Amino acid sequence: MERPQSIHEPNQFTEASSALDKAENAVAQAQSHTSDTSLRQAENSLEHATRAVQEIQEAQNQIAVERLNKRLESAEQTLSETRRTQ
Repeated sequence: MERPQSIHEPNQFTEASSALDKAENAVAQAQSHTSDTSLRQAENSLEHATRAVQEIQEAQNQIAVERLNKRLESAEQTLSETRRTQ
């Protein structure tokens, strides 16, 4: 049986995608201009994006969920690598 689609689901996808866009930009900024401040801002953006992506884990469109999960994982990995090379 299919789960009913929440009326809020499309908006939650938009919010999660937007939060990820901001996190990816913050990570890129930290990567090119590494400082404690840029790293902290990237971490905060990633935390926000993580919460937004967690909100949609049970959504009907699992392909979109998986894509967002992969983007989040990639941004987290990039930030981790940036921290190691600092």
